[in-house]
Amino acid sequence: MAVPLLPSGTDEVVCLRPGGPLAGRLVDCAGYRERLATTVLRREIPSSVVVVVLAFGDPVEVLRSPMEGSGTTLTSLVAGLHDRPAVTGIGGSQHGVQIWLSPLEAYSIFGVPMHEISNAFLDLEALLGRTGSLLVERLAEAPSWPLRFEALGTALAGLISSGPQADPAVEWAWRRLRATSGVIRIGALAEQLGWSRRHLVRRFHEQIGLPPKTVGRILRFERALALLEDRGRAFSDVASDAGYSDQAHLSREFRALVQCSPGEFAASLRPASPGRRAMSHFFKL
Repeated sequence: MAVPLLPSGTDEVVCLRPGGPLAGRLVDCAGYRERLATTVLRREIPSSVVVVVLAFGDPVEVLRSPMEGSGTTLTSLVAGLHDRPAVTGIGGSQHGVQIWLSPLEAYSIFGVPMHEISNAFLDLEALLGRTGSLLVERLAEAPSWPLRFEALGTALAGLISSGPQADPAVEWAWRRLRATSGVIRIGALAEQLGWSRRHLVRRFHEQIGLPPKTVGRILRFERALALLEDRGRAFSDVASDAGYSDQAHLSREFRALVQCSPGEFAASLRPASPGRRAMSHFFKL
């Protein structure tokens, strides 16, 4: 079901509540249309999801990325899991669909080892070839958001079913990491699977994109971000509830992952509608 949100002048955000072929397949999905008078710089923060942008408007400038690729300009793009911040610039006419995928679904859709996508911004067509460009064209030509989402659901379901499937053991370990917000010991995961830690790391490298310890670190960070939205919560409580040893540990992780303190990050947050929050895995510089 597509839900229009935030009709504000030229701005439009339409969020999809995944159902049908998309049920359980997407973390989130939104259509957007926005005209910006000037270029806006965004700090893209570490994330445990793969972001795919199918764009019909002006491109995104990747000004600084965790790996090689700084200074590139991309329109429809894929951003893999990343454990370091990046800086992008957007301006002009921004129009398209953005989807958030678990790395397991992305592994099936793109059919490449996920370490080739992690910490990178890549051109969609470079990964999917003509299939990717045809999908963008189909979505751009669709006369309404519901029809766009229907076409997207059909295309993604087909790619997932025909692509490689993640190892059930990797999927189980991924879900355990998520369920514990990354605080479960990696050695315990490997032991419960009957695998060596080295084998678990190798399989995560292939099908998730980052080592399980790094994934756990990102998940703890994301838990802290969610807790920071409660502005009345003390930073020491955030640290404890997110699984950090103390507030100093929380501060070190924020400096390492987003290059600012928890207080500075909390100050950058502002009240937003559900639609705006769904579009945000970044904060403005």
